[in-house]
Amino acid sequence: MIKWIEIDLGVVKNNVRAIKATLAPGVKLMAVVKADAYGHGALEISKTALSNGADMLGTLTLEEAALLRSKGVRAPITALAPAPVSYVNDFITLGITPTADSLDFIKALDSKTPPGRKTYYHIDIDSGLKRWGVEPNAFPAFLRETLKFKRAVPAGISTHISYVPDKNMIEAEEKLSSFKKLGEYAKKYYPGLKLHAANSSVLCDFPHWQLDMARIGNLLYGLYPSKIYLKKTQGPPIKGLGRPWRFYARVISIKTVKKGESLGYASDHVSCKPMTIATVPVGYADGLTLEPSEKSIKISGGQAYWGLINGLEAPFVGRAAIAHTLLDITGIPGVKTGAPVLLPIRRTAASARIPRIYK
Repeated sequence: MIKWIEIDLGVVKNNVRAIKATLAPGVKLMAVVKADAYGHGALEISKTALSNGADMLGTLTLEEAALLRSKGVRAPITALAPAPVSYVNDFITLGITPTADSLDFIKALDSKTPPGRKTYYHIDIDSGLKRWGVEPNAFPAFLRETLKFKRAVPAGISTHISYVPDKNMIEAEEKLSSFKKLGEYAKKYYPGLKLHAANSSVLCDFPHWQLDMARIGNLLYGLYPSKIYLKKTQGPPIKGLGRPWRFYARVISIKTVKKGESLGYASDHVSCKPMTIATVPVGYADGLTLEPSEKSIKISGGQAYWGLINGLEAPFVGRAAIAHTLLDITGIPGVKTGAPVLLPIRRTAASARIPRIYK
C-alpha cells in the first residue's frame, strides 16, 4: 500500500473508558461520531464507543445516523442539527432522535407518530452561535406550546455555547448558568429531561457543568481542545487519552539537490545547502497541510510541517502540491524508496479514498 491510515481501536476503547470515568454518577455519555467520526470511520468508532461505556451516539444529520442504522447500529442516536419537516417520517421509521427548534417540526412529528406510540426529540436553545436553536427569552413560551402534543415528547434540552478556550470563560459560565435555569424550568413540565451542554471544551474547563449528559467528540479521538486545565494542573484533564490516528505514505523517489538549486513549481524554493530530497505521493488533495484557521487544535508548529521517518523529522520542502510533497531527509540515514513516512494530516480533511486499517 502506497498510502494508508491506521486507526487503533484499542486507543479509542481506552479513551472512552477514561472519559466515562471522569463523569459524575448518573451522567450519560454521548459519543459524537459526526463527519464520519471526525474522519476515523463512524461505524467502527460507534461500535467501540458503545461497547466501552458510551450510552448513545450523536451525529450531525439524519443522513449520518441513517447510514449507521443501515449498517446494523441499533443504539440510541441523536441528530444534533435541526432538519426540515419533510424528514419527519424518516426519523420515526429509523428510530432516530431529532433535534428541534421549530413548532412546525414538532407538530409534524406528533401527527406522523402512530397512535399508542411516542417519538422523542431534543429541543436546542441558542446560546449565541446563531446557527439554530430557540432564543432563550422565547423558550418558556415555546416549551408551553409543546404541551399540546402528546405523541411527540421532548427527551432532552441542549445548547452549544459560543465558547473558545482562553477567551471568554466568564461569558461561558454565565451562559451555562442561564441554560441550566431554563432546563430546570423545563423539567417542571417534563421531569425526565436530559440537559446537555458539555462538549469536550466544556468538560475540560467547566467540569462542574456536566449536567445530565456530556456529548464528546474531540476528546474521544485524543484531541484536547483546551490548554486551560493543563496550565492549572500541569497535566491533562483526563488521564490516559491517546491519539488513535496515524497517516502513512511511502517514499517513492529520492534525489539530491545542490546548494543554490531551485525546485518545486515556479522554482519557488531555492536550496541553501546540499540536500537529499524524498518524494511522497500525498498532497493537498489528500488533506495534507489543510488545518483550521484557528490554531486551538494544532497538527504542527506554526506553518512549519514535517513528516517522521524512523522517529526523525523530515521537514517539508516548498509547498505541498495536489498529489505529492517533497521532504528534506538530509540528516536521516538509511532512507530508501518504500520507507513509510508518518504525516500530519487533519483527520476530517483526509480523503475518504485513502484506505483505513483498523488495529
